[in-house]
Amino acid sequence: MKISNETKIGALTTLAVVLLIIGYNFLQGRDFFTSSNIFYAKYKFVDGLALSNPIKLRGMNVGRVTEMSLDKDKETVIVKFTVRKDIEIPKGTVAKIISADLLGSKAIDLNFSQNAELHENTDTLLSVVQESLTSSVRAEMLPVKQKAENLLSSIDSVMTIVRSVLNPDTRKSLISSVNNIQSTLEKLDQSTGQLNNLIDNNVGRLDRIFQNVESITLNLKNNEKTISTILANASSFSDSLQQSHIKEVINDAAINLAQVKLLLERIHSGQGTLGMLINDEQLYRNLEKSSKNLDLLIEDIKLHPKRYVEFSILGGGKKK
Repeated sequence: MKISNETKIGALTTLAVVLLIIGYNFLQGRDFFTSSNIFYAKYKFVDGLALSNPIKLRGMNVGRVTEMSLDKDKETVIVKFTVRKDIEIPKGTVAKIISADLLGSKAIDLNFSQNAELHENTDTLLSVVQESLTSSVRAEMLPVKQKAENLLSSIDSVMTIVRSVLNPDTRKSLISSVNNIQSTLEKLDQSTGQLNNLIDNNVGRLDRIFQNVESITLNLKNNEKTISTILANASSFSDSLQQSHIKEVINDAAINLAQVKLLLERIHSGQGTLGMLINDEQLYRNLEKSSKNLDLLIEDIKLHPKRYVEFSILGGGKKK
């Protein structure tokens, strides 16, 4: 049986229309080949969300967005979407609008709750909108932008200060200071070389000094017991000195000095024999005169003894 061309064209046209209708409905989020439940969600904003965007559960597509319309109060958007009938949605599940990729495509992600009760067909789910990637980047970049602006402002201020400070006179002073520093470093290098030469030339002397120091410390170590004994004796002597009656001796000495002072005051005032001898000038003159007369008498006796004494060996002499 031969099929005419008109029949072929009609069949192809019908198939094309059917495919067109199926494709259109698929793009609208309606799938004729799988049974599904209808759910609703209300959002303040649905930026980027479009018809036929996927409904995801743990990253897997389980439905599509089929319709979006404004609520009566014009403040919320009602989103209608389908979910496969084999997916049971517990009450308390949140339908969250998320970014599906970096290009800004949106999807609705179902975040299941732990409730045992299940949603029924045409129920309205809880909703939330994830912050967009642009908003997140903007929010994260805003502090960086502010810090960059502050940094640029600080750099501008620093450059202004540097320009004002680094005038020609200041640059000359800096160059002079650098030259002085270089000269100082050269002198320091020379001094270091001289110090090295001095050390090299006196290595033997330094060795002897260190040996003497070591010998002294060794002697101190070897005579540690003797030094300890000396220190103990000194401590014992100080203790004995502390325990002696020095205070009483000092008090006795003070009393004796007071008595001597009193005696000297009495002598000075002419009291007593010694005071009279020291202070009576007439008595001094008489004593001096008597002493001179006694000296003359003794001298005369030496010169003329016969005037005063006569003696005989046999005892026959005459007394005058």
